[in-house]
Amino acid sequence: MKKLIMLITALTLTACASVSQDDLINLTPSSTLSSSKVVDGLTFTLTSQDVRNAQFIAIIKDGDQEQVQPLHAKQNVRKAYEAAVYQQFFSQGFTITKNSNNIINVQIINAIATINQEPVKYSIDGKVTLKITAETPNGKFVKTYTGTGNKSGSFNADKTNIEEVINRVSSRVLTSIAKDPELTNYMKGNF
Repeated sequence: MKKLIMLITALTLTACASVSQDDLINLTPSSTLSSSKVVDGLTFTLTSQDVRNAQFIAIIKDGDQEQVQPLHAKQNVRKAYEAAVYQQFFSQGFTITKNSNNIINVQIINAIATINQEPVKYSIDGKVTLKITAETPNGKFVKTYTGTGNKSGSFNADKTNIEEVINRVSSRVLTSIAKDPELTNYMKGNF
């Protein structure tokens, strides 16, 4: 009987640990596109790295049961942010090539929504940190961009709530990058 209970427990835990498509968070950071070009065809190579400590995009903490449930993104997180940054620079008039002496590196340092689930309420805290390094033969420009945001409500947080927070915070960080005059001036002056 003891072995049967252990087997059922193991199967239950395995079933709970599997992630279905319904459990994945839709990460869609919105680019801030420029209405007019600031340069005409200056080139650079775009690289990216995901250096987050954990590879999930959200974590649900259930206060009553002291359980933690990680949620992953549907998309490749590194590629999602790289594509958004690419669109922003392209709209400003920059051209991306494979072998340029000018390199923009996007590091994803943090991208997480933490959901604190209580019996009749929830709170979601989102944080996104991207580090941009613009490197040329003449030197480099490095800056870290961080955004936070939150949301709270009654009863249980759902995927839509989580996606709204992480995408809103991501878009704020991308806007900071797109509208940073220091970064733009460095690129214009050195690329």
